[in-house]
Amino acid sequence: MKYKSNFFRFFLVYMTVFTTLVTGCKSASSDIQAAIEPAIEIENIFSQDQVRTGYRFDQSLIQPNNNQIIRTDSNNLKRSISDLNDNNVTYCESVDGQQNQYTGIRDMTSYPLASLSKIFLSAWALDKLGPDYKFENQWYLKKINGTEYDVYFRSNYDPILNIEKILYAISLMKARGVLKIRQLVIDETARVYLSVLNDPHVELTEVPVTIEKSIENLKIILNSVNWGSQTEQAQLNLFQFSKDNNRVIEIPKQFSTAEVIYKQSKTIDLNSYDSVIKMSSVILLKYLKELNVNSNNYITDMLFQTMGGPAEFRKFQKMRLNLNESDLQIYTGSGLPVYILGSRQDNKGSCYSVLKTLKFIKNLSTQLSFDMGHLLLVAGLDQGTYQASLPVRFNQALAIKTGRLFDVPALNIAGTANTQSGTLYFTYMAHDFNNDQEFEYKNKRDRILNNILNFYSMQSAYKTLKLSPLFAN
Repeated sequence: MKYKSNFFRFFLVYMTVFTTLVTGCKSASSDIQAAIEPAIEIENIFSQDQVRTGYRFDQSLIQPNNNQIIRTDSNNLKRSISDLNDNNVTYCESVDGQQNQYTGIRDMTSYPLASLSKIFLSAWALDKLGPDYKFENQWYLKKINGTEYDVYFRSNYDPILNIEKILYAISLMKARGVLKIRQLVIDETARVYLSVLNDPHVELTEVPVTIEKSIENLKIILNSVNWGSQTEQAQLNLFQFSKDNNRVIEIPKQFSTAEVIYKQSKTIDLNSYDSVIKMSSVILLKYLKELNVNSNNYITDMLFQTMGGPAEFRKFQKMRLNLNESDLQIYTGSGLPVYILGSRQDNKGSCYSVLKTLKFIKNLSTQLSFDMGHLLLVAGLDQGTYQASLPVRFNQALAIKTGRLFDVPALNIAGTANTQSGTLYFTYMAHDFNNDQEFEYKNKRDRILNNILNFYSMQSAYKTLKLSPLFAN
């Protein structure tokens, strides 16, 4: 059985505004801003009234972050890179922002970021929530008779509600005696996309899914008569998880749900339920690792909208990254474009803005005790979006993020390296080329990566994080 969600909308209000825009309908100029900044007036787990200014969601203090990088007037590297003579190539690098350790070629002009946008989303999420933040799924139970219950499911905007996680919830309900659900209630926080990890490059027109599609997906997975080959594989994944973690996970052979309905969370009386099962997700850092390694657009844009979308990001951009609009324009977390009055708008940023954001994340990693390889793709170790076009001996020396758009076009890569002189931040952006030149610009990209590895003395290798399909504790 194939599980597929083919609808775009995260919030019902946002759906109405965005549909008008993508169809190219005329509207007042004020509606343009509304498209970029959807008016979300629902209970939000990341709402500002729950977070003290200057503190993360867990109330830990947000430290000052000096991501200054000194830019010299010279555009000359200490070494020769012939590919930088190409006007379609932008490159910049800096060792800890030190003077005379920075160079930039076409580095102050903004170009399409593509999936380098996920670096900015990662910086925002880490700064606002912290790497150890966990989503909590809550399953409220009320016994009707025997093994039949009424259930209220609140996911708290968890962006990974896949087959494995729902089956895990079924196993926890079975342990409480639940084998039949008479009525399942979901609220505005539940967006269920069962193939979220299997289809990482899903387009913006398909994510996040609607309430209606979430209901349809839950009706499928919460009735065992619908289970097929994907469910069988998910069960095998769960059994492996239970083995690795010394847990007992028993999935019933038969499970049924008669009805799934939607209610606003503020209308639900929690006191009418007898008990609750609380499922914590893995730490946020693993979500970010997944979205960076596999460039998962669904997870990225779900997080981006949940945290407040473009309007809230611009506050972070100004107050924390110290980047103005000439350096950076972000509309989506993923880097996929939006259409405003029929006009395409891409995330754009300067090479310099990427360096500053990488340095911001590195400063966070020191403060919050994580490795850059825990967040980005470790070249030569992690299997993900990076495919070398030339032989490169990485030895886990580079933590990177790729970006590729075909119709702009853009072919980008950015990352860090631990050198004996300090942390190297680098960004390569290819732009304004023809798509049939892709292999040529991949070669130029990899020659620059080889140049980095040959020129700098690397001090240490990056670590990585092991990910599983469950994304739950």
